[in-house]
Amino acid sequence: MLRLLLLRHAKAVAHDPARDHGRALAERGRADAKRLGQALAGESRAIEAVVHSGARRAEETALIALDELPKPVPVSTEPRLYEATAAGVIAALRDLPDTAKTILVVGHNPSLAEAALRLADRGNKAALARMAAKYPTCALATIDFDLAHWKDISAGAGRLVAFIAPAGGSD
Repeated sequence: MLRLLLLRHAKAVAHDPARDHGRALAERGRADAKRLGQALAGESRAIEAVVHSGARRAEETALIALDELPKPVPVSTEPRLYEATAAGVIAALRDLPDTAKTILVVGHNPSLAEAALRLADRGNKAALARMAAKYPTCALATIDFDLAHWKDISAGAGRLVAFIAPAGGSD
């Protein structure tokens, strides 16, 4: 079984089209990422790998959250996650390494939310409704697949296990 954790980056400083890739996290974003990391540290299934888009806010979100975990986790960059469509996100996910069965992916909306909704159309009904209504900054969808290989994930193949979002999470 594969477990995918789709994390939208935490709250960043104000948007600047000329410097979007380099936008840092806002203070609230750093606090939200830390709280999320603490929640992940309490999970029974350990994260085996982390992938982020390469944008500064996604990398910072990943690293702050990982600081809360009991063991180091390998981190890599997947540039295709930055400014991807939902189909592009899913294509990048299909290239995840089969050596890791539980992977945290940190990316951006709207593509991350759309990919999560496409992949998991069943599971926890209350969580599905919350995720469909809003996927705020630092929100995390946990999706399980009864599959052995990441290349086999597809629309509707996943089951939403949980969806958590920080209080006051925003667009």
